[in-house]
Amino acid sequence: MVSARGELAGRDWMLWELANEFGMERPIRDYERLSDVFASWNKESRVNALMLKQTPLAISLAKKYLPKTSPTFSGYVQWEVKKGKWQKRWLELREHSLFLCKKDNGKDAAFLCSLSNFDAYAVRRVTKAPKSFVFAVKSSDSISMFENPADCVHVFCCDSDEGRDWFEKILLARSYVLYQERNVLFRTQRAVGSVSSAGAASASVQRTNTRRAPQQPLITDTSPSLPPLSFQQSSQASRTGLGANVFAEGSLLARPMPQF
Repeated sequence: MVSARGELAGRDWMLWELANEFGMERPIRDYERLSDVFASWNKESRVNALMLKQTPLAISLAKKYLPKTSPTFSGYVQWEVKKGKWQKRWLELREHSLFLCKKDNGKDAAFLCSLSNFDAYAVRRVTKAPKSFVFAVKSSDSISMFENPADCVHVFCCDSDEGRDWFEKILLARSYVLYQERNVLFRTQRAVGSVSSAGAASASVQRTNTRRAPQQPLITDTSPSLPPLSFQQSSQASRTGLGANVFAEGSLLARPMPQF
């Protein structure tokens, strides 16, 4: 929105999520929904924020440069097993997921997380990391959704050049997943407009050739109709028992017989 108003010079500006409760940040893609970003925040801490920053990732993460296939990458990193304790592991990015191995042959590969609900973050607040570049993958779900909070964030570190490659590759793999699983985010305004106009046209169709049918009796009376009785015949029928009282004479329910 800010870029559309011409308030930003250049094309290297991006909106960043500042996940301050974890001490990390990441660029937000133009086609992401901010409601999804806010859903992962802890509503009680109120320390997270959004910020506009210049970054060389703005071009590689643009919609027109989306990868056609899911990126792959691998290499040795330091993995934070628990707070302040690091172990060397072989990390693999394949099938838009991350796998950890003790050796580079991949025989003991263990699934770590899927990028369908994890994204890459650059860690800005860390203590005693053995390597210079620290990055992480964090779930897009709230940490309250995890029985073990340690499963929500996985932190790694390596040398700067290799770390920047890891950061970008994971971001691109996540972009690929977003395109594959949520391609509704990539509909153009024209496609949305054509669907809306088609819906409006169908809603304006009038039912000109329909009329409400008159109500019909549920059962058709096929018995022959009797001619109406004259006054004398009716009186005679009453006296002969047709329509006579069925209650005992003198009871409260008995009606008096008409006298003629």
